[in-house]
Amino acid sequence: MLGWRDGRGNITGDPLTDLPTLPTRPGTFKPTGRYTQERMEAMDKAHSGPFLWPEERKLLHSFMMLHHLGFAWNDSERGSFKLEYFPPIEIPTTPHTPWVLKNIPIPPGLYDRVCEMIRKKIEAGVYEPSNSSYRSRWFCVLKKDGESLRIVHSLEPLNAVTIAHSGVPPATEDLASKFAGRSCGSCLDLYMGYDERASNPSYGLDQFGTYFPR
Repeated sequence: MLGWRDGRGNITGDPLTDLPTLPTRPGTFKPTGRYTQERMEAMDKAHSGPFLWPEERKLLHSFMMLHHLGFAWNDSERGSFKLEYFPPIEIPTTPHTPWVLKNIPIPPGLYDRVCEMIRKKIEAGVYEPSNSSYRSRWFCVLKKDGESLRIVHSLEPLNAVTIAHSGVPPATEDLASKFAGRSCGSCLDLYMGYDERASNPSYGLDQFGTYFPR
């Protein structure tokens, strides 16, 4: 498996043609799809205070109503990029022997919690069954809140045989200079930082084993 695929999708036409237009005079809030009354009230509570003017707050709610499918409040609402825009990732590797590594046992006190996390990822489409020849290790770590768990996949064997891409990120100073003197604002809570693109199922380089039947 040699050579990089550029990963560019077959995009035809203008994908922004049907993008909803924000109103110049936003109306009152009306529960729309995922953006329910309860979630609207939580948004107002999280951004209380005089920072936003009343009309700006209405515009914020209008934006959330128009693009409610672009936001997720739980795992079942998570999505991914369209395959026609972002094809599955293919990882080029040097010739190697598939690895089958024994996993670290899950502590009995965490077993049910970990299994529930894996099931949620399966339901969300992040994990899927595979019969690949590879098997990597994985484990859990505590998040910053001291209670929640995060699944970590140990992919050192894959990193050792992956062919590095020749591209480099832009220089930070040059990138930052483009924003000098501009007003930038954001109001986002990143629910998902990964898993936005699918991997090619025919490779199976990142497969891992679980302790419960599918």
